[in-house]
Amino acid sequence: MKAFKIMLFSVLVLELAGCTAPQTSENTSPLIQSRTPSEPLERISVVWGVLLNTFDDLGHEMAAQRMAQTCRSMSPILNNTWIHSRRRGSSVLIGRFRSADDPAARRLLKDVRTIERNGRSVFPRPILVRIDPRKRPEDFGELELLRVRGLFPDQTLYTLQVEVWSDFGTGELSAAQVRNQAEEVCARLRREGWTAYVHHEVDRVISSVTVGLYDNRSIDAESGLDLDAALIRARKRFPHHLVNGEELQEPIDPRRPALGTRRQAPQLVEVPKL
Repeated sequence: MKAFKIMLFSVLVLELAGCTAPQTSENTSPLIQSRTPSEPLERISVVWGVLLNTFDDLGHEMAAQRMAQTCRSMSPILNNTWIHSRRRGSSVLIGRFRSADDPAARRLLKDVRTIERNGRSVFPRPILVRIDPRKRPEDFGELELLRVRGLFPDQTLYTLQVEVWSDFGTGELSAAQVRNQAEEVCARLRREGWTAYVHHEVDRVISSVTVGLYDNRSIDAESGLDLDAALIRARKRFPHHLVNGEELQEPIDPRRPALGTRRQAPQLVEVPKL
C-alpha cells in the first residue's frame, strides 16, 4: 500500500509553476476567520459539457457570445450552446451532464464531430470537460483555500501542503468522508492557531490541507533556503507530509532503489486562481 501511495502521490502533488524566485510571506493571524466548514459536496453543482472553443484575450466574453450565436445557426445539434465565463476567460460548450461517463455525452461528442462546413469538419476534436460553476471567492466555504482570492485576486501566492486525503481510486472512502477528514484536520489546526486551509478537487476524490500564505520573497531563488520566519516555523511544526493521516514514504533516489525510502516533507504549492 505504501508503494502504491508513493507512485500515486507524484500525480497528486501540485507543482510550483515558474517558481524560480519563490516568495514567502505569511500573516501569523488567519486571513479568513472560520466559523463553519466548507459547503457540503452536494451543493457543488459541477457539470460536464462538450467544449467547442475557449477565449482568453481581452473581450473574451463578447467573442464567446458571437461564436455561440454562430453555432446555434449552424446546426440543430448546437441549439443549446452555452457559455461559461470567468475572470480569465470564456468557454463555449454544448450539453450539460452529471458525469463524463453519461452515454448521452458520448453520443453528443460523436454528433458534434459530424458537423461539417464546405465538406470539412467544424469541430474535429471536441472534448468533454468539467465545469465548476463557482466563480467568486464567496462561493467557497470559509475553510477553503480559494476563499483567500477575495483578498488577493491576482497575486501569485503559495501555501504549505501538509496533508492529503484521498480514496486513491479504491472506493474505500466516499467523497464526503474524504472532505470531512480534511476539514476536521483543518479546523483542528485553526484551533491551534495556524492559518490553515482545505482545498477540494471536485472531479477527483482528493482533499488537501495547507498552512500559511506566502509570496515569492519567502525562498531564496538560488539556494532554495526558506527566508520567511513563519514558513520556517511551519516546516518545523509539520516536518513530514501526511497522506490519510500517515507519513508518506518516497524513494531517496528513484534511479537507485537500493537506497531505500525517506519520509516526504511538506510541499509548497501555488494557490489556484479563479
